[in-house]
Amino acid sequence: MEAPLRGDVSRTDLEVLPTALASEVSVQLTITAAIHARWGHRVDGLIHTHAWTVEATVEGPADCHKVFPADDLERSLRHAVEPWDGHYLTHEDVGDWKGYRPLVWEREPTVEEIVRHLWDHLGSRVPGLTSVALVESTEFDRCRTVRLSAAPALTRA
Repeated sequence: MEAPLRGDVSRTDLEVLPTALASEVSVQLTITAAIHARWGHRVDGLIHTHAWTVEATVEGPADCHKVFPADDLERSLRHAVEPWDGHYLTHEDVGDWKGYRPLVWEREPTVEEIVRHLWDHLGSRVPGLTSVALVESTEFDRCRTVRLSAAPALTRA
């Protein structure tokens, strides 16, 4: 007789596990497109710029020929951020800064708020959108990513 595995799971349990999971897992095909852009934002009173990477992920059935045309997805991303070129995002107009003009938002344009804005813009234009991410790069020794994703709908028996 074989010794049980950690947590008292037997090998028989593991043999049944893939079949049980297969009935609960939905396999989807995804595409993620990204563009690079530069704009500024004013957070906590400090105006600064970043090299940004804007990403969007679209999901479709596993057997589809093409989830979403990559060029169209990139074009949608460019369209979403194009108005910000030459601007810094702010919730209070404090005048021009180093050649950047203010673009006033209702809320402080934190990275999280920018991602929400991108989701709102892309959600109605990109069918199958499952996530939007913004990578904020300092171009030195670090970067951070904020991602907003659609949560799968939970079904109750």
